[in-house]
Order: sequence, then C-alpha cells, then structure tokens
Amino acid sequence: MKKIMYILNYPGDGGTEKYVLNLISALGKDRCVFVYSENGPFLDKFKELGLPSYQVTMNGPFDLKAAMEIKKICQQEGVHYIHAQFLRENYIALLATLLGAKVKVVWTYHVNVPMPALFKVLNRSMIRLNHRVISVANFIKTELLQKGIPEDKITVIYNGISEPKVDHSKRVYSNEKMISVVGRLSEEKGHKFLFQSLAKLKNNHPHLKWRLNIVGDGPLKEELKLLAAKLNLLSNINFQGFVNNMDTVYINSDLIVLPSENEAFPFVAIEALAYEKPVISTNVGGLPEIIRHNETGLLVPYGDENTMADSILRVLEDEEFAKKIANSGKDFFLKNLTFDKMLNQTLAIYNLENEDNK
Repeated sequence: MKKIMYILNYPGDGGTEKYVLNLISALGKDRCVFVYSENGPFLDKFKELGLPSYQVTMNGPFDLKAAMEIKKICQQEGVHYIHAQFLRENYIALLATLLGAKVKVVWTYHVNVPMPALFKVLNRSMIRLNHRVISVANFIKTELLQKGIPEDKITVIYNGISEPKVDHSKRVYSNEKMISVVGRLSEEKGHKFLFQSLAKLKNNHPHLKWRLNIVGDGPLKEELKLLAAKLNLLSNINFQGFVNNMDTVYINSDLIVLPSENEAFPFVAIEALAYEKPVISTNVGGLPEIIRHNETGLLVPYGDENTMADSILRVLEDEEFAKKIANSGKDFFLKNLTFDKMLNQTLAIYNLENEDNK
C-alpha cells in the first residue's frame, strides 16, 4: 500500500489546510502521514483524523536537520510520496531525497507569493527533482513559469469541494437582501474597497434594503469598524467573526462578494457556486477562471467603486438575472470544481488511480 506524507509548516485555518484535510480524509488515515513545524489553529483537526503525526522544526528551505528527520520518518512509516504545500517544505522534502529518502515529491502551489531572484535560479535545477508540481489555476501556472519552474513538471488541477447538501429549512427570510463577504480581515481581501462601493450604493439608492455580513477575523477589524462608521454604514454591517457552520452563511446569503486585491483560486468562490449563489468578484488572479463574466457571476476591476456598486445593485434588484448566473455557476461547479474530479486527478499524480483509495 502506497503511503503519502503531507507536510505543512504551519497548519493555519485557510484554503490550503482545507485542501490537505480533504485529501487525507478521502485517502484514509492508514495511507497518510502528517508532518508540521509550528502549532496552528487547524492542528487539532489533523490530529482528530487519527493518522501518524510528527512535529519537525523547519527553519527555512535549506534546513538539513529537518530534511534528515523527514527522511527517517519516511523510512519508519514506509512513505512513497511526500506532498508539500509551500516552497520551504518542498525544498526540505527534496533535500530529504538527496539525503537518501526513497520517495517522490509532489508540490502544490496554492498562493502566488513573491520569491527572491535567487529562487528563480534555484528553481530551474531544484524543481527538476520534483515528481510533479500541481498548480491550482492556469493563472498560477503562468506565475510558476516566471519563477523558473520547468513547464514539463507542472500539472493544473483545480481545487474542488464536495457538493453541499443544502437544508433550506435553515433559510431565514427578511425584507433585507443579505450580502456576504467571507475571508480574513486583511488588506489584500479588499474590504475597504467594498465599503467604499457600498457607501456609493447607499447614497445613490437609499430605497434599497440590504445588509453586509462580514465573516472572518483579522488585523483590520477595528480599522474597518471605524471606516464603516465614517461612511455611515454601521447600521448595514454585521461583523460576524469566525464561523464554524458556513452552511448557514451561504444558505442565508443573497449575494457573495469577493472584493480582493489579489487571489489565487479561492475556496470561497467555489463554495458560492456550489451553494448556487450569485457571485461578484474582482477580476484578479485565478478568479476569472471560476467567475465567468455575465455567465457564472460578475467581474469587477479592483478599485472600481462605481462598477462594484452598479453590479451589486443589478444582482439585488434583478432576481431573474441573479437566478440565471447562480444556476450557471452551479452547472460550472458540477462540471469542473467537484472534489471527486480533483481527487481523481491527484490520485493520478500519486499513481493511485487504479488502487482502492479507502
């Protein structure tokens, strides 16, 4: 039986961690090993799966001590593949193979982050040692090529989720339209841009009844509250914080907005389509690969407050159009963004497609 080791430096609470948790859950605890460096908010979720877990301190991408520990764990657990999620873990896993670990290394590139020029040179040789590099979007593939990753190593596999079972009894009806924005309260997620757009919407269309549901927490929370007060939006906004049951959030939303300044291939957009909700997003990163303008949602240039306000007005007032893009979005999800499709493509990378993966 082939075993896969999943490495995460920090098991946070984002999309990458969901990706790894979903893969481990599908493959089963007997086929997986988990290695982490620092404690994080999702660590308990990994340990609850009951798989072998090891803490290995990883001090940078060239930590030979960590690589040696990874090699020993591979030998002890009978690991065949290491699946890394970030550059640091990938380089350490590759070093482990140079130290004698008999494994193949897969790296999924989730988020487009700047790399020093040195790594562009190093990538041309180091990544040759990878079995495959999984890119979560075509946009990300383009970025990888610019970072010196050899094209013949890259496979594009879209993120996917299981189709949700929607319990419509959880729907709470109101005379106010519910707009939801889901994500960490940090600069790149575009909350300030959304607030400015909503202020225009409120000033130009005071008759429209709506509320903004902000799901998530982060360093900008207090600053956003001050901005909301300044823009006379506090009465329209609910700062909900971190939510465990996202099912209720999606069911009770009339519109999902992703106002991000930059994104890769976010799970929020996929989830919105899966719940058959109309979506408005900025046209950045991999979002246009999920949100097709006037088909599966609406795209808005980041920072264009007038277009964002007009787009929100259109979706909230034109129920027929909102239903049309929501239906098209669900169809697109079922064809392209299911977990089963992602899993089967990933199993092929592990050469497990013909094996029982339970």
